[in-house]
Amino acid sequence: MGASKISTSLIFLSCLLLASSVTTAAFNITAILGDIPSFSNFNDLLSKAGLVKAINSQSPVTILAIPNEHIGDLAGKPADVIKITLMTHVVLDYYDLLKLANAKNGTRMTTLFQKTGVATYDQGFLILNRSHGQLIFSSAAKGAPHNVQVVATVTQHPFNYSIISVSSAIMTPGVDGTTLQEPPKAAGAPAPAKKVSPPPASEAPEAPTPSDDATAPSPDAPSDAPKSDAPASQAPAADADDDKNKNASFKHLASSALGLVAVLASFLAAY
Repeated sequence: MGASKISTSLIFLSCLLLASSVTTAAFNITAILGDIPSFSNFNDLLSKAGLVKAINSQSPVTILAIPNEHIGDLAGKPADVIKITLMTHVVLDYYDLLKLANAKNGTRMTTLFQKTGVATYDQGFLILNRSHGQLIFSSAAKGAPHNVQVVATVTQHPFNYSIISVSSAIMTPGVDGTTLQEPPKAAGAPAPAKKVSPPPASEAPEAPTPSDDATAPSPDAPSDAPKSDAPASQAPAADADDDKNKNASFKHLASSALGLVAVLASFLAAY
């Protein structure tokens, strides 16, 4: 009975391993694209670049395939440029059109080029954006053009592999002789403001010490006393006294004149 259970378990495990190996062997990028003539040039470039084995070993994986009519001048570029460009068309995750449509704007994707460890300054990543209703792929490196459109699904095996056609090759700055710009550094948190301590209380300046050379005023020296003005009330009083004196003199003179007139009149009467 125990031997029967062991045999059953071994058979079950063998079936799982066989199914797994069949599934793995079923994904062969060159075999799949070989059946689609419109991708023959792209398939040929993958083989010449020696990327077939590396792509077939990835799971999940998404291939952004370029149709023959959109391959452009990629085939005429140096071998190392072709290889790097093709590696940026291999996304290390599963994406179909539905998943791409539901992805957030600015979704960042890791490519096979990033896995090599050679990529610098975001060269190994792609960015998915939307423009005028179109899904647009571009390199995540600073200064990359945003012009590669998602066209259609070529084939897919959900959550294992997916091949999607795109409108042209994805250009990565710094790969094809172009200048790679350093991405902007993230702004750090602002430094805490320094507390300004109040200035120390200023000490009262010391009273100046009289100089030994300074000459003290002599007590015998006459001092110019300020001339005080006479009180205003004294002037009118003096004027009043003058008026009284004038009146008394006038009365005395008048009395003398009258007396003289009387004497003169008496004298005349006698003669």
